[in-house]
Amino acid sequence: MSLNFVKMLSDINSRRYLRQIQNLIDHKIPCGFFCGFKIPSDVNEIVKLIKNFGINLTCIVVPDDEDKEIFDDSDIPVFTLMKFPKSTVKVNQMLYISAMLSFCFTNYFKRYGIDSLPLQDTNGMENKFNFYMQNLPELYSVYEMFSDEESKAVYRAYLTGILTGRICDYKFAPESQYFLEGFLPTEGNIAIDGGAYDGATSRDFSMQGAKVYAFEMSAQNYKNCLARAEKYNFVIENIGLSNREGVEHYREIGTGSRKGGGMEIGIFTDLDTYVLKKNLPRVDYIKLDIEGAELDMLHGAAKTISRWKPKMAISAYHKPEDLWTLANYVKSLRSDYEFKFRHYKIDATDYTLSDIEREILQIFGLDYFIPSACESVLYCR
Repeated sequence: MSLNFVKMLSDINSRRYLRQIQNLIDHKIPCGFFCGFKIPSDVNEIVKLIKNFGINLTCIVVPDDEDKEIFDDSDIPVFTLMKFPKSTVKVNQMLYISAMLSFCFTNYFKRYGIDSLPLQDTNGMENKFNFYMQNLPELYSVYEMFSDEESKAVYRAYLTGILTGRICDYKFAPESQYFLEGFLPTEGNIAIDGGAYDGATSRDFSMQGAKVYAFEMSAQNYKNCLARAEKYNFVIENIGLSNREGVEHYREIGTGSRKGGGMEIGIFTDLDTYVLKKNLPRVDYIKLDIEGAELDMLHGAAKTISRWKPKMAISAYHKPEDLWTLANYVKSLRSDYEFKFRHYKIDATDYTLSDIEREILQIFGLDYFIPSACESVLYCR
């Protein structure tokens, strides 16, 4: 086992989430609590739980003055985000409710030398640690498949961030998601875009000269794609990619949709069947972000992948086991694949954030790129 991987394991073991919380308690480290922008109705109960847990809570930070009224009965000082930096209260660690907009403020507190840690279920985090450690051989097997040191560094950072809970432990890539050099569709290629959402990625691939076949299971997202598909000349299908043809239930989850468990009914197909029915001469490229159905889709594309060895960019974060099952399956189809791994911030420039949230980020000098555990990508060629 490589020295860097062993060092990562040692670091994770010493800083895993439960031990960090215990360290805050044992050493009475001064902690603040940032309650976020969508303050839960039971926020005062959350504060009580933090204190009862034995954490040295020295202040509460709220978005603006109106929010201070929620804590009128609190014996802990309450500051707005604007006034907090000017306060004399000591804070070494900022705790916060895990939420997308709150993730952005890790950099804000970092300006003042304060680390940030989201509040999470300690039992759940400990179970996650045990799960990954039980699958250590699989993790290391994939780690050794990566063809470059950057992929190995990103993979180590990704595992560390998942198990410490700290956003600052991740290593984010500079390029746009799915656009790693050498792993893109080119002029004349036939490209599959699995999980088109609003068609922006399909548009970009089409502008590079590829013939794009995009798949979007959500009826609403599909409608949102139509005008863009016509303008940029790509095919958009209101079909989900899976391991077989059929009709199945799916559920809407924010900006995406996930097969199974919902009330919506959608049409699904496997890529091998689609290629045959559409009489496609080949497939040169596949991009996948289909909310946990990535491995199912790869099973349904086994013939396509084995025959043409398309370049691929596969989301690898919807299920914990994605970190090893996806690469191992692709490798089983074609042993000559090369793999790289990258992790991206969520580009919320055109979606997700409300106008008010965008204004808030601008006020505090923060951009629209949100750091999170999501958006890791396995590249194959």
